[in-house]
Amino acid sequence: MRTDREPERLLADARIVLDCRWLGLQGAGRVTQLLLQELQRDPPSGTWVLRGRAAEVGSQVFGNAVVERFEGDPRELFGQRWLYAVPRGDVTLYMHQIRPLRPGRSVTVIHDTIPLRYGGGPAMRLAKRAFFRAAARLSTQILTDSDFSKRCLVRDLRVPPEQVSVMRLPIDGDRAQAVARLRATLPQESTLLYVGRFMPHKNLPRLCRAFAASAFAAGGGRLLLIGGAANEAHDLGTWLRDQSIEGVEVRGHCAEDELDRLLATSRALIVPSFEEGYGLPAFEAAATGLPVAASRTGALTELDPSICVFFDPAATDEMSRAIDEVTVRPDGRTWLPQNVSFREPVLAALAAALAI
Repeated sequence: MRTDREPERLLADARIVLDCRWLGLQGAGRVTQLLLQELQRDPPSGTWVLRGRAAEVGSQVFGNAVVERFEGDPRELFGQRWLYAVPRGDVTLYMHQIRPLRPGRSVTVIHDTIPLRYGGGPAMRLAKRAFFRAAARLSTQILTDSDFSKRCLVRDLRVPPEQVSVMRLPIDGDRAQAVARLRATLPQESTLLYVGRFMPHKNLPRLCRAFAASAFAAGGGRLLLIGGAANEAHDLGTWLRDQSIEGVEVRGHCAEDELDRLLATSRALIVPSFEEGYGLPAFEAAATGLPVAASRTGALTELDPSICVFFDPAATDEMSRAIDEVTVRPDGRTWLPQNVSFREPVLAALAAALAI
């Protein structure tokens, strides 16, 4: 039986390429940042090549890792723009399924299969299904965020369960405590906060209607939507004006220090998604003591009911009641998920890929 340090031994003589190109971009960038933080605290064995933008990666180098500069967009040509430019290594860790479709030992992080159900029209969803399956087929091992996502990957991509490992995303405890301290000193505003992309499965139109029908809105509260791409923010803003829904502010990207201030001054955070593989913003908010309202879906159901109000994402009236309940709740205790392991499953997946 392998010990906990067995993956370290197997990686000792290996050259591992870590795809850091997603830093600063979407949820995959945040997950990459969290992984790098853990690797800084406890540098792994092996020789690591961190491929990404120098400005993003430079401050997060660990151990004997080296940086290989990359200044493009990993999404260009759906990940195939730099098909032949992947650095040489014994195994590559891709932090997103939008990865070069090339053979070789690799571990791919596939966060969920939500785009197969909500990613555009029928033709686009078929194309995405084909791409996801190709990425899975070319991966020696796959990592995902939750048991719920693993079941979806096995079902939708037809991969063997033993090929998929679950990595429990860590919460930055120091950051959460800093935000909690800010909440104790800054005045609260009548703001309900949403953080995330503005994709169809995020259910934002229903959220806006539920907010408009809430007593919180009638009392002068506002809904702040953070995190959409520029085109998503524009389209949602246009829809709100067409629907004559007031009290909703739409913003795009938000710097981390500004997000911390919003978490410290808002009444609550809401996650209204039809489906979530994990829902990191909700867990990060709960870690600060900020009350959370969330859909009963995926890993969100793991949140402690003492700090989270759950609702059916398809029921507008139920969502309105959840808004009214969560925005009058006092701050709860800071809450961190238990038995979180991130670094170890990543290293174990890399070692398993090398052993095949």
